[in-house]
Amino acid sequence: MLAKTGTGRAVVIGGGLAGLAAAYRLDRDGWNVLLLEKEQQVGGRCRTTRDGGFQFDTGVQCFRDSYDTTLKTAVSLGLGEKFRIPPWGKGIYYRGKVACFAPRQVSPLKLLPWRALGIKGIVDVPATALPLLLNYRAYNIKLPRLWTRGDSVTAGEFLFRRTTRAYRQAIADPVALYAGGAGLDRLSASAFTVALRATFADRTIGFSSGVGALADALAEEVEVKTGMEAVEIHRRGRAVAGVRARPRGGGRARSYHADLVVCALPAPLVGQVAGKLGRKAQSVIKKTEYSPGIVINLGFSGEVKGAVGPVLLPAADGFNASWVCTQGSKAVEYAPSGGSLVTVVYAGERASGLSGESDRELALLALGDAGRVYELEGLTHRRSRIDRHPLARPVASPGYAERVRELAAAGSGVKNLLLAGDWTSSPTAEGAMASGFLAAEAAGLRS
Repeated sequence: MLAKTGTGRAVVIGGGLAGLAAAYRLDRDGWNVLLLEKEQQVGGRCRTTRDGGFQFDTGVQCFRDSYDTTLKTAVSLGLGEKFRIPPWGKGIYYRGKVACFAPRQVSPLKLLPWRALGIKGIVDVPATALPLLLNYRAYNIKLPRLWTRGDSVTAGEFLFRRTTRAYRQAIADPVALYAGGAGLDRLSASAFTVALRATFADRTIGFSSGVGALADALAEEVEVKTGMEAVEIHRRGRAVAGVRARPRGGGRARSYHADLVVCALPAPLVGQVAGKLGRKAQSVIKKTEYSPGIVINLGFSGEVKGAVGPVLLPAADGFNASWVCTQGSKAVEYAPSGGSLVTVVYAGERASGLSGESDRELALLALGDAGRVYELEGLTHRRSRIDRHPLARPVASPGYAERVRELAAAGSGVKNLLLAGDWTSSPTAEGAMASGFLAAEAAGLRS
């Protein structure tokens, strides 16, 4: 059994949102908490950097207004005044123009991108929307354990029997890449249904100081050691006893005693630190897939004109990028006075195909994709930042919901070792936060 709440030492491995949430809640519950993060900045895939007056979100994740856990935590940390809910709608590029739509609109004329759907596509809407409407509560991106229908087949298989090729190319595939991070051949049908909800029912939100504001605020509440990479979890018998970590910049490794360890690393990295886990945990980790992503931020002098976005970009229209947006879809504070910011995101197979390109080639490619959506002629390109993420986000492939349920029931298989991360819950920023809080709750139940 763990020491009683308030008398134990907890070490959290990983300073992404999952690890920070776990550390924050454990600290509030009275644990003596230390968080180890190998990078010099916390946040994982939800970091924000600053350069020349621009704010660059470096990851593919975004916040949505349905993320209750994330938003409530942000408010409790004093970030309420930094909330921004942009009034602009989203869009899908179709045959040279952006077909706009606005989530949560009362008017059906503004709710969907009717121009991109076309006459045949309009017929496809009931075929894909009906499962969502019949099981709206279950198809919540925060609750994959409730996805009971469509978890056994791919979205491509589901849609092939129900929709036209034009619909899949113009609507379905862009939605899958935008909200699911992977193509129709990798996402499960249930995950695609959730992606539809996230795209057409949820609004994106931001913070005036970037998505990294939440991670920074959480880090201020707990003891954090950055630049320290966990390399091994020590065990005493069948229970964890501590964590060995080494400085990323060189130097001697050191060990930290622990009554409890929360490992909040991406699934492929867990075994490298934790060693052998229980059979169920090992099986889930082995089956967990990831999708790569590339995020390119472009800063300009002058005003970028065009749909604020996010604007989804179909490959059928010749785009390499998956979606683009300006600072208006996040917060106007992302760009200095008189400047503009454009973010270009490459996801899934599109990102895989560009992994060997140089930063210069990627920047030129991003300028080309962005230039088809926005008026960039006459503007001065001042800043660029390119972030590559081989493990950008877990893929909710067939069987994902079942794996989440199995892992929740079985745990890590090692006494006093808890697992957290978006791969253990929902493959989103909300899922990462929720998984950290759930790990802390489990610690309390075991104490």
